[in-house]
Amino acid sequence: MRTIHVDELAQLDLNLLVAFDVLAEERSVTRAAARLGVTQSAMSHTLRRLRGVLEDELLVRTRGGMALTPRAAALVAPVRTGLTTLQRALADPEGFDPATSERHFRLTGPDLFELLYLPRLIAGFGASAGRLSVTLAHVAPRQLADQLETGELDLAITARMLDGREQPAQPGLMRRVLLRDGWRCFVRAGHPALTKRGRLSLPRFLAASHVMVSPTGRGQGIVDVVLAEQDEQRTVAVRVSSFATAPVVAASSDLILTAPASLEAVVGHLGLVCVAPPLPLPEHSVDMTWHQRLSEDPGHQWLREQLVAATR
Repeated sequence: MRTIHVDELAQLDLNLLVAFDVLAEERSVTRAAARLGVTQSAMSHTLRRLRGVLEDELLVRTRGGMALTPRAAALVAPVRTGLTTLQRALADPEGFDPATSERHFRLTGPDLFELLYLPRLIAGFGASAGRLSVTLAHVAPRQLADQLETGELDLAITARMLDGREQPAQPGLMRRVLLRDGWRCFVRAGHPALTKRGRLSLPRFLAASHVMVSPTGRGQGIVDVVLAEQDEQRTVAVRVSSFATAPVVAASSDLILTAPASLEAVVGHLGLVCVAPPLPLPEHSVDMTWHQRLSEDPGHQWLREQLVAATR
């Protein structure tokens, strides 16, 4: 079998393949021209081009009419399959039905998102998404962009300080703000740092010891950054890796926990008092980030809609 080289293949444009498919089915230049809406002379010219590129007559006259040559007959099935595959690939994407889809979504996010909003997200799926599955994995921040690009991650939930120094999303990544949140101080009832009016002054805040959430066990939080700008510092006595643990520690000690205000919604059973911090802390946003190649994916669009609903 003769091999068609790349430079020859470049001559075989898509229109020629479409014309061959119709000619092979109709076995008539006149009928093929009518189906494709071109003149008979144009179709004859196309057939001549096909014969030249493929070096075969393709269609020959017989007593019973036009017939395919063995070469043409061998091409019919692969050409038709290729055109059908291409047509499907270029068509509008199929819709997404959460009731029947078995898609698995892989997300990453801070433990506070898992604590506050993952239950709402799963509840929002409801019985109509019984076959869907979700994994919330821990991914190091430096690996987020790569894993979103390669498809290891479908979506990332991240927190971002709104202090005027925030960076734009990396090239190729899309970002949408889910919510904005402030800060509160959480202390046990009757905490000695509270004033008679149940407030927290900066001197008492600095005199107390603190519990801080630090997934790595190192580094400073936004509280320490703001205090340093005022030439102040606090005493961090305990570092924990999770917002699920920190409120329990604060409830059973005299340590002060400064955390996102939204945490108040899930710590009521601990009897903690929630007060405004005695220093100006910038708001932060909770964002969802994904790779732009998934922006028009129906399943991913549905997931993003569910996340928006879960964080309202």
